[in-house]
Amino acid sequence: MIKTVKGCKDIYGEDIEYFRKAEKVMRDTARAFGFREIIPPVIEYSELFQRSVGKDTDIVEKEMYTFTDKGGRSITLRPEMTASVARAYVEHHFETLPSPVKLFYIGPCFRYERPQKGRYREFYQFGVEVLGDESPLLDAEVISLAYRISEKSGIKGLKVRLNSIGCKKCRPHYKEVLREALKPHYEELCDDCKRRFYTNPLRILDCKREKKELKESLPKITDYLCEECKSHFEKVQNYLKLMDIPFELDNSLVRGLDYYTKTVFEVVSEDLGAQNALLGGGRYDYLIEELGGRHTPGLGFAIGMERFVEVLKAQSKIIEKETSIYIAYQDSTLKAALDIASNLRDKGFTVLVDSKGGSFGKQLSRSGKRNSDFTVIVGEDELKKGTVQLKDMRKKEQKEVKVEKIIEELMSNES
Repeated sequence: MIKTVKGCKDIYGEDIEYFRKAEKVMRDTARAFGFREIIPPVIEYSELFQRSVGKDTDIVEKEMYTFTDKGGRSITLRPEMTASVARAYVEHHFETLPSPVKLFYIGPCFRYERPQKGRYREFYQFGVEVLGDESPLLDAEVISLAYRISEKSGIKGLKVRLNSIGCKKCRPHYKEVLREALKPHYEELCDDCKRRFYTNPLRILDCKREKKELKESLPKITDYLCEECKSHFEKVQNYLKLMDIPFELDNSLVRGLDYYTKTVFEVVSEDLGAQNALLGGGRYDYLIEELGGRHTPGLGFAIGMERFVEVLKAQSKIIEKETSIYIAYQDSTLKAALDIASNLRDKGFTVLVDSKGGSFGKQLSRSGKRNSDFTVIVGEDELKKGTVQLKDMRKKEQKEVKVEKIIEELMSNES
């Protein structure tokens, strides 16, 4: 028997219902904030991620699915989509559009990492990007969008974790200060962090294997921000207060990708325990320049859909079962049954027409096995009177209803 590739999964049954409902909340909320959709390709030239994500990141060093195509070019299955959107911005001259350009996306990404619950090697990602404006009000608006999506999905105990990681002017000095503070503890670091000590010590703050006490004892980056970054960060906090978005400062919060600057954030649920992050993002003011464009500020966030769905299922939120109708009929009433099914579908009901026929008893049994909410029984005698039998499968109640009143009756039972 051939099985799915390790780290991949089939999405079906209850999971697909949660997935689509979550996707609808995300799409609708993003559109309400003025975002428009973009669909980047699944494959990109490997150079895109090496230049944007960073050669020294875990993604590029360990996790990318990269291969050489028949033309000898190095191709990568996208591990994330911000770089793809930035590439599209430069390639298609989005800078000619009114600023800021606000885009959202949803689609599969690929990373070779250890599979675990809610995290797979093929995973779906929803995200938003805002390009062309450095206003701190946009930082707060993007954070507000992330918070609202989580809130509208029904997730409880929400809070924003917030930090600033500075810019090209102030971050290099902080990195040196951080290295000096870490030197006495170098031998205590995990193997990855010993490497990061030389390449990007900021990532040590984000490592889950390092002791909390060590990280809390290190100098805080917010004490080393330049005046521009400090002012920007203060304004972001003030705007979030105006928007009534609850947040707390977290000096250990950094993002795993090299392109981030200034504001970084996560939305967490306090009901989830240690692994409580739902999504993360931040500002990246140098990314477009790295890809050959002009100076273009940007920011955004991304949500791992599988992780998000696991949270929704655990909290039993968002999904509401649609009313399902089963149509039972006799050979002589098939035409009327099909017409009724068509009318019900036009009104948004989920309708199954029995495909095997036989006695009404057998058809009702099949309706019960499918957990239908109602069965419409189209009998010959009733049809002569312009009626059908409507059976509530949940209450085990049945009554005769005029054909033209079926929809009205079903809607009254929905409310």
